[in-house]
Amino acid sequence: MQQSVQWASPAQAAGRRALWLPVLLLAAAAAVAGVRDTKYYDSLGVSSDADEKTIQKAYRRQALRYHPDRNPDKPDAEQRFREIAEAYEVLSDPEKRQIYDRFGEQGLKQGGGPGGGGPGGGHFHFQHGDPFNIFETVFGGMGGGMGGGQRMHFQFGGGGMGGMGGGTGGMGGMGGGRRRESAGLYDNDAFVQDLTDDTFPEGDGDGWVWLIEFYAPWCGHCRQLAPKWRKVAEALHGVAKVAAVNCEQQQVLCQQSGIRGYPTIKAFSGGRLHEYQGDRSARHLRDWALSLLPKHIKSVNKQAQLTDFLRQCTSGAGSSSKWGVCALLLSDKGETSALYKSLALRYLGKVAFGEALRSNAEVSAALGVTDYPTLLVVCGGNKDVVVKYEGEMKSTKIARFLNQFYSGKACAAAVRIDASTDLSRMRVSQLKEILESKGEKCRECVEKSDYIARIRQVFGVDGAREEL
Repeated sequence: MQQSVQWASPAQAAGRRALWLPVLLLAAAAAVAGVRDTKYYDSLGVSSDADEKTIQKAYRRQALRYHPDRNPDKPDAEQRFREIAEAYEVLSDPEKRQIYDRFGEQGLKQGGGPGGGGPGGGHFHFQHGDPFNIFETVFGGMGGGMGGGQRMHFQFGGGGMGGMGGGTGGMGGMGGGRRRESAGLYDNDAFVQDLTDDTFPEGDGDGWVWLIEFYAPWCGHCRQLAPKWRKVAEALHGVAKVAAVNCEQQQVLCQQSGIRGYPTIKAFSGGRLHEYQGDRSARHLRDWALSLLPKHIKSVNKQAQLTDFLRQCTSGAGSSSKWGVCALLLSDKGETSALYKSLALRYLGKVAFGEALRSNAEVSAALGVTDYPTLLVVCGGNKDVVVKYEGEMKSTKIARFLNQFYSGKACAAAVRIDASTDLSRMRVSQLKEILESKGEKCRECVEKSDYIARIRQVFGVDGAREEL
């Protein structure tokens, strides 16, 4: 028997395509899901089967580690902070997490996967929230007196040492069976950071020396030490981190740190803990912390030493900058300041630090310096590309100044282009940044000479008209 062929009308064909389209989209999504999107899990450092408690703990640890207010000298901190908040926002919400696990980040952007429907067949609009609001929601009132939409801050203005008394207190016993107070002596303190297992320094301590008191709130000697500890924290602000661990609340952390009596004072430096056994006056504690600061600073007292020092920043090794950066402090003092030691430690491997003390006439003349202290940044080891720091000698302000040089834009903008500028000494990557500092690109440039010619044209050298 011969079968007849039935042709579908255009309307019927369109209807069939409409019926098949969701099926095809779901099939495509399932194929993509075979290569699972794990970016958010990787950001928090957890596995894809992590439970809610593990995810929140990971967020707390990472958010405190990369909070911009705790990392003024790390230009990528805020970006990492935002990525961590984005990951937590998705993984802490069961609906968003289910969509992400099935369809990845693209599924969230499309409102719940193919067709815009969520797991329950509904539709939602996904937009990442403010990372600072997420932080405040998770941490509650942490940071002290924050409200009205303000951001939490981990550091506040510094002050002097004041009248620092002495006195050595004995160790309070660990104590046994009776009910203990657990409220901390430094809760929401402006200068003393309250540490937990999530925020305890690891590795290199984020480039800081940490001074840490392990205490119990009921301990009489701890209460006597508390006002002195606050003075130490205020005096070391911007130079070293001063913190405390409430062992009633953080018993496992204190056991792991070998604490057997209260108060116990340790410093985290060079990747390990050093225990303090001396006088518990604020001044002695401060001096001990300062003694632990390593000196990653090269002495520059002669012209030959200056030349040798500037060679360290010709290649940009260890830095994201294509120029390489040297910071040089010229001072009329006879000793290296604690602030400068601290900065050199925090920027280790990123900026080379040098100093010329006692108003060194030879080095000062070579760099045209007459006032002290003067902090200079030399780009690419070139004494013709120097930027002078004009602000106060304060930790946070100097850190912001140094951060400008990570991308290389500040160095490129500092190059003085005239007929005497020897552009042939520069690398092609540096020449490109000079052009970009003027909003220019040279797509037709191939050889180094092409870039040099283009720069001379843009900057109006040799009679060429400057193009702004």
